[in-house]
Amino acid sequence: MFNRFSTKFCSLIVLGAVLVGAVPAHISARQVGDLQCNIDRVKVTGSVFQALQTTRSLTQQLQNDAAGTALLTTINQGLLGAEDGIADLVTALFAGQTAPESAVDQVGGGLTLAFDAASNITSADPAVTDSVNKLKNELLQASFAGDNVLDECH
Repeated sequence: MFNRFSTKFCSLIVLGAVLVGAVPAHISARQVGDLQCNIDRVKVTGSVFQALQTTRSLTQQLQNDAAGTALLTTINQGLLGAEDGIADLVTALFAGQTAPESAVDQVGGGLTLAFDAASNITSADPAVTDSVNKLKNELLQASFAGDNVLDECH
């Protein structure tokens, strides 16, 4: 798990390098995007990272809830899928390639899977309800920023 996290975190760092102009010269300006495009890219990755943190908190809160735990497994699958898609997009960016549609779909699909699972978590505990609402908001923010990336970077 830590190695997977480290790999994904490195992808975030690489994406950050785009913002400071450390992109190889052979990559076109259109592929790199303007400032707003890069801000939206960071918002996607940041929101996914925040969602992972919130999911960890929910894992502790729902440790005695079998149904909630099953939904958290689905949320984690969605978030890890989104991370894999982000990593593929970063790789394509640095290779000077057009963003693969499959990676874009993987990010969107992962966020949708996670959001749908989070929407099915129910609890009488206000702390759990707050965490679920926070998670859903983070997932929505990632999705909205992803939509902006599609609009502004392509």
